[in-house]
Amino acid sequence: MQTDKIKVPKGHSVHHVTCPHDCPDSCSMLVTRDDSTGRAVRIEGDPTHPITRGYLCNKVNHYLDFVYNDNRVLYPHKRVGPKGPGARFERVSWDEALDTITGNFKHVIDEYGSEAVQPYSYSGTMGMVGYWTMDSRFWNKMEAAGLIQSICIFAAMWAGLHTYGMAHPNMSVHEAAEEADLMILWGANLVSTGVHAIPFIREAKERGMKLVVIDPRVTRTTMMADWHIQPRPGTDAALALGMMKVIVDRGLHDLEFLKEQTNGWEALLETELPKYPLERVAEITGLTTAEIEKFALEYASTKKSYIRANYGLNRHQNAGQMCRSILVLPCITGAWRESCGGACFGNLEEMWLRWDLDKLHRTDLGTRKRSINMVQLGRALSDHIDAEGKTMDPPIKSLFVYNSDPANCAPNTNNVRKGLMRDDLFVAVHETFWTDTCLYADIVIPADTQLERTDMVATYGNWYYTMNRPVIEPLGESVRNSELFRMLAQRMGYVEEGDNAFTQTDEEIIRDVMFDEGEHNPLMEGITYEDILKDGFVRANTDSERRNFLKNGWPTDSGKIDIWCEKLKEEGINPLPSYVPEIEGQEDPKRKDYPLQVLSSAAHYFIGDSFQSVPRLQAMMSRPTVELNPEDAKARGIEDGDLCCMYNDRGETYAYAVIIDGLLPGVCSTQKQFKGSNTPNGVNINALNSEMLTDFGTSPTFYSCLVEIKKASEDMRKQTLLKEWGGLQGYIRKWREDPRNDGIEATDDEIIAFAKEQHPGVFG
Repeated sequence: MQTDKIKVPKGHSVHHVTCPHDCPDSCSMLVTRDDSTGRAVRIEGDPTHPITRGYLCNKVNHYLDFVYNDNRVLYPHKRVGPKGPGARFERVSWDEALDTITGNFKHVIDEYGSEAVQPYSYSGTMGMVGYWTMDSRFWNKMEAAGLIQSICIFAAMWAGLHTYGMAHPNMSVHEAAEEADLMILWGANLVSTGVHAIPFIREAKERGMKLVVIDPRVTRTTMMADWHIQPRPGTDAALALGMMKVIVDRGLHDLEFLKEQTNGWEALLETELPKYPLERVAEITGLTTAEIEKFALEYASTKKSYIRANYGLNRHQNAGQMCRSILVLPCITGAWRESCGGACFGNLEEMWLRWDLDKLHRTDLGTRKRSINMVQLGRALSDHIDAEGKTMDPPIKSLFVYNSDPANCAPNTNNVRKGLMRDDLFVAVHETFWTDTCLYADIVIPADTQLERTDMVATYGNWYYTMNRPVIEPLGESVRNSELFRMLAQRMGYVEEGDNAFTQTDEEIIRDVMFDEGEHNPLMEGITYEDILKDGFVRANTDSERRNFLKNGWPTDSGKIDIWCEKLKEEGINPLPSYVPEIEGQEDPKRKDYPLQVLSSAAHYFIGDSFQSVPRLQAMMSRPTVELNPEDAKARGIEDGDLCCMYNDRGETYAYAVIIDGLLPGVCSTQKQFKGSNTPNGVNINALNSEMLTDFGTSPTFYSCLVEIKKASEDMRKQTLLKEWGGLQGYIRKWREDPRNDGIEATDDEIIAFAKEQHPGVFG
């Protein structure tokens, strides 16, 4: 899809693509290709896209280093020798790889049943086709085991669905900033995880909008706030409910809105809010009564208020009710009456779930017989327990991994890796890079990148659909997800005459299923496939009369906003928003042994596992770190830069201390999904997490994790330095590459002598 949006030298062409990574921005990008070589030579933001505005984040600015990367899997490989760290592979043909995989599928199905084949995937690409189209059809046809893909957003998603149904503010955070008087970023570090909102917020602050950021940590985003509020982790529901009580007690609530638009408001005001007087909320949250009251009155002072919460809140054990409590706040003030008012965690439910999913996934092809929760992969592989807590007979015999790196991203990493080591488990991995999960695979097959495929992205942080067309030929023998499953379907005998389930092209899927001009999806009313081809993006029709919720009712069982949720009551959960102390949180007695609550948040330089193979970004991130309050560090004899061991009764990992003034005591913070093989002991913080699920929504509880921290032993420090340097020869190479040593002539022996002097005991 060529474009003339920017000028390029003769012999070059410009192509429109879309960032496919798990980020709420989904940037519109322009790629310049040298037509004489077919190589992409430049990437930049699309200056015509209303959100992207011509620039890219620090990660995607390096996307060409991602595409042209020495760590890419470019050809099929099979493992030779033992699985696990240090595994060796040899190149094989595509025919051998596919025959091995499908041969295993057929054997497992004949011997154990199709439910013994387990797919595992998530958000390696957010493209609609690559994420969940041809693969879903393939697994449905096989009637393989199902996968509950709840590892990121489900608690927040179900909190929204239980409260509002499939409904969100008509404005994204970017658009709301242009009109709002008050913006609240609740657990949202958008400088690192949604940077394209920041210019809009800065412009809004210049015109007088007030920005409040709620986060127990000190982040790049809290530094730009007018007011940084720091409740203890996992206590946000109490804060939100305490705010509601102040607003109601002062008579500042919008009673008419509650009567007209909500269900269960009387019970909330009469039975739940009285439980949250200022003194109790202060005791729970660690905030002062004055702070809580001031914040409540600030929020009640205008209906032009916008709450943008983020998915870190979703990773506490009590997350469901915490998210519900925050989402109900604009009902109390009537902020929904304003076009820029409301609250959300994004808009994924509408942007992703309004399609005709039966047609997209072809659910008519077959029925999945059992399921596991992807959060509980460890117990599924090691203990043979399914999503319902039942013993799986037969156990999982064949695991097919794509769009994910479960050896690093799944909780209880040690249990996951234990399961992956099973001799009776066949593992195939479709990957762009040599991840840690590849080390446990029998077969590894090469995946492509966004520059090599057709796809469409439905953004979950704004209201734009963006189109992607291939710019370059696939590198090596890499194959996109959809084509891989067409190839597998052909070999499994699933392609049937007269049925296009496995013969539809990617473009046909996008055009015929997604661009239905509003027949199934009101967001597509008046929008054609040609519209998105014209500019490479198109805004969803949020003005559809079918989305006029204030006038026509809300898409819930009651037709109103369900403050009282009958479905939650049926599950034995409080039907009203409420606060319950977090298991492995601030009030858990386990803190006597493990007094620090660790928040494993998004890294500034990576998106989960993505981009960790880009050398320049690796250099910027340098190494895993753990942020500590000065008092907590001093009590443990830890200084800035010390290698530390974080541990609990489930495992341990290592990171370098960064002392942060202002971080709450009793809280520490580290990066999520850091590549285990790049850490001192081979596993990341997920080795310390459990497979416990949230109160509802079956989400992971990454933040419900109590640990202790100690300074690493001297032996571990030395081993880690050697690993980072790549041994003695690696140290010599790094010394010679260091620009500070330019012009210095030294032999290897002299460099070694210098190293032994500077780092006594490390080199023996």
